[in-house]
Amino acid sequence: MQKLLDRDFLTFLMLLCVYAVFSTGTSIDAKDWIFPLLANYVILTVAVVMILKFIFMLTAKRILDIVELTKEDRVSSVDVLIFFLIVLAYMFVMYGFGFWLSSWLMLVLSTTYLTLEKTLYNIGLAVAVPLTSCILFCFPLLFLCTFSKSNLVDWLYARLMNKQTNSPNAVTGYLIAR
Repeated sequence: MQKLLDRDFLTFLMLLCVYAVFSTGTSIDAKDWIFPLLANYVILTVAVVMILKFIFMLTAKRILDIVELTKEDRVSSVDVLIFFLIVLAYMFVMYGFGFWLSSWLMLVLSTTYLTLEKTLYNIGLAVAVPLTSCILFCFPLLFLCTFSKSNLVDWLYARLMNKQTNSPNAVTGYLIAR
């Protein structure tokens, strides 16, 4: 049972789970699926290499790299959990705010949280770098991403133009009517 705590085997299991989660259907346009599909195949290839390395280590009777959690690892696991929660919130916020604003917010929050020295200069970098490098350059020009519209902005625009949506469920009613 101790052999199952080997780093290579645990990496294989994690990568296999990531591959299984992101193996979804595709659309007709190649721009929508070529990059995610390629990344998924790379993840599967790395997972196969990891399990082959693990099997080789077992058959060659070599010393396995067993995972042992130290106090420093427990402290860093809190950072991983916080980052996971930021990414989870990003997935839900993207529906309301659209891709642009929610991506920028996620990058700013995660960069600010993970920065060791929270000076005004570092926070300014956390705000400016994601905006200029990722949002304005990489996504539209390098990866040719197609972006979804913001449902919240559409709702606010409709509310400003038409004062009939005063109920507490106005957002839900507007989104269902669309």
